[in-house]
Amino acid sequence: MNKNPFFFREISRDEPFCNREKEFQDLIYHAESLTNVVVYSPRRFGKTSLVKRVQNKLGEDGAVCIYVDFFGVSTIEDVAERLAKTIFKAAQKEEPLFNKAIRTIKSFRPSLTVSPNEKTGFSMSVQMASVGLTGFALLEDLLESFGLFIEKTNKLVYVCLDEFQDLTILKDALKIEGLMRQYIQQHKAAYVFVGSRRRMLLSIFNDSQRAFYGSALNYELKPLPKKEFAAFIAEMFNRNGKPCGLEAATELVTITDCFPYYAQKLAYIIFQEISDTVELEDIEKGLNNLLVSETPVFEGILMGLSIGQVGLLKALAHEPTETLFTQEYIQRHRLGSIGGVQSAKKKLQELDLIEEKSNTWALVDPLFKVYLSTLD
Repeated sequence: MNKNPFFFREISRDEPFCNREKEFQDLIYHAESLTNVVVYSPRRFGKTSLVKRVQNKLGEDGAVCIYVDFFGVSTIEDVAERLAKTIFKAAQKEEPLFNKAIRTIKSFRPSLTVSPNEKTGFSMSVQMASVGLTGFALLEDLLESFGLFIEKTNKLVYVCLDEFQDLTILKDALKIEGLMRQYIQQHKAAYVFVGSRRRMLLSIFNDSQRAFYGSALNYELKPLPKKEFAAFIAEMFNRNGKPCGLEAATELVTITDCFPYYAQKLAYIIFQEISDTVELEDIEKGLNNLLVSETPVFEGILMGLSIGQVGLLKALAHEPTETLFTQEYIQRHRLGSIGGVQSAKKKLQELDLIEEKSNTWALVDPLFKVYLSTLD
């Protein structure tokens, strides 16, 4: 049986990657130019996979690449610890570099433990050193020490801060932003800021009242071109012994709205289920299975929303509109008051669940739209 060629997780550097060559080269250029960049797009567009490919390439060319995931970060100490851990993890690949990290970063100490699940044979953790620092003092000490480490590396240092917008929910978030901006602008390194909530992420860098205002280049990761994406999907099927015509592949990327995650996962499901040629009816069956697979995720989203917010999502799933606040639209979908709709819209935008595109309000996630349409 042929190995399934489709991936709906982070794509490894050795696997086929569809048509992101321009974005790849752009990010390489910005990194080598020490230009800080904000990479943004809807969720499940492949931002992290792309940035990690850039880091892999730069790492092969001698750069020190650091990847920090701030998803679910809870305290300022947590921010400092995650950053320290990834600095030591990146540095441990070269003994001289690791020793420089130990000498310059005093507020944390690395600890290596044997782990059969790690490619290196051990896992990395860090503990706060006995210097008595907490809160802002701890983060400031780490950021200052990191600057010294960068200076001593004599290499390009490329730092990815993923889910960066999660810092905004911490206590004293604006003060944290100010502290980080103060030191990041001094670091002779390239930073790339990534996040899954575009509105929150972009406001950090484009609101004139925020510390990071104007400090990074906005870089939008756009949808994959339908024609090229369909050709890529068809090629993956054909290369692995299950013929797929361009018509079927085009239908597959169309119903997933060219979202890389959903297109890859749908293709994965279809490849698993069929024994021969991909037909149009296979795509419909695969879509139903994909909906079943994603239902727990969508149910989790709805559980965190108010009745008014869910009502607005359902309305936009059935009827995207240019006239969101008209009495006719509100009454037709039983959305209550204009004030309630305005409040729901604001929250759903913050969560990156809805957007206004080409003067039309609609859901961001194409599969979530299909799911909501089945609820009534």
